[in-house]
Amino acid sequence: MGLGHIFRSLALAEMIQRDFECHFITRNQIPSINKEILSTCDGLRIVNSSINNFKEAANLATDLQPNSIIVLDGYHFDTTYQKTFKEKGFKIVCIDDIYNCQFIADAIINHAGGITPQHYKTLNDTNFYLGLSYALLRKPFRDVAKNRKSEKPNHLFICLGGADPKNNTLAVLKNIADAEEENICYLILGSAYKHKTELDNFLKTTNLSIEVLQSLSSEKMVYYMNQCARAITPPSTVAYEYLSTGGTLYLKTIADNQKDIYKYFIENHFALDFDNDFQNKLVEESVNHLGYSTLLDGKQQKRLLSLFYELSSSLRRANQKDVMRYFEWANDPETRQNSYKIAPISLEDHLKWFYEKINRDNIVFYILELNTRPVGQIRFDINGAYAIISFSLDKDYRGKGLGYLLLKKGIEIFKKEFPEMPLIGYVKKSNLASAKAFRALDFEEKDALNIENSYQYTL
Repeated sequence: MGLGHIFRSLALAEMIQRDFECHFITRNQIPSINKEILSTCDGLRIVNSSINNFKEAANLATDLQPNSIIVLDGYHFDTTYQKTFKEKGFKIVCIDDIYNCQFIADAIINHAGGITPQHYKTLNDTNFYLGLSYALLRKPFRDVAKNRKSEKPNHLFICLGGADPKNNTLAVLKNIADAEEENICYLILGSAYKHKTELDNFLKTTNLSIEVLQSLSSEKMVYYMNQCARAITPPSTVAYEYLSTGGTLYLKTIADNQKDIYKYFIENHFALDFDNDFQNKLVEESVNHLGYSTLLDGKQQKRLLSLFYELSSSLRRANQKDVMRYFEWANDPETRQNSYKIAPISLEDHLKWFYEKINRDNIVFYILELNTRPVGQIRFDINGAYAIISFSLDKDYRGKGLGYLLLKKGIEIFKKEFPEMPLIGYVKKSNLASAKAFRALDFEEKDALNIENSYQYTL
């Protein structure tokens, strides 16, 4: 497989490593790549490539921590491989772009556009994270996507992948020479490129202005991409990376698994075909820069984190042992500010309230846990024909989209006990985070009649 699989998996690890312990398992033997992996992940394990897939999966399933989420990125991770982990109780995420087997994963990530769940054979409860909004991009590319340059120098960025086994790099350069390209060409080679002799022979004879660069960091990649108004890449991760910086992209397909990305990019005018369009500069006007910039918005981390929060979270009934945790959450300054009684709560008043409420049949308390750590609470007060919702998050877990998850899981479990019970929530208009969570779950929003400067949400 190409090195793109490693880089996109490493990009995912980087997005979640502040909240999860990440260990990278690979057959890769390239020291520079493995050094980069260790700069992000908590551990690196190189497995023996001579072991068959079934034995490899069995060994790993025995060794890994019981609560691990297994992320698989590779075409040999078939149904049998996945089943080995599933039978041990692991959660599975598959990064996949060829949908060539039955998947039993809990979640599938495919950042090729135009793909739907119907392309896959899966279990009924598999969740899908599809399209450019879930592009597996490293931090420098996510950051630059939030602040793209409106204009770039008219130089040319060329990168045909980390290995380029068929030496498409040389074929592209010869085509460019025929087109009499006059601008600087920044040629990026991966650490696994093995055609240096042929390339050097070409460079001695060409009139092209070529600067050869190899094994660049992601920060350096962004720098050189920002020097180039045009680029030539495969329809792979590097294409997403370049479009994150903005510019006109020409695609050169070099592998079968790239056909979906190619088709989607071309049909939506996000990119042009290198072989057919490069020598016709007039077609550059047809590129839909606004379309891809809206999707590659730099917010992929928050979306993908929600996947792992979902898989590692659970909701449980609160009990009397949670009394001091509730006291701490209730007296958090931001929680008090968003409440309708903003004064701090005394311990005496809290103990009286909590022990009286926790034992009542018409009040239901739940706590959201991430890997057994309590991170928030949701309460349903049944008031005759409806239930009033209130919820809050631990201060260390705000701004991560967990309010939506807490509300969603709370409603799901409450509805199992009270399927016909209407739900109502009241939110101060200044509490934007809570309002966003209610809106995301399709609550009806209107001004609260009896509560000043507040919304009423009804489901």
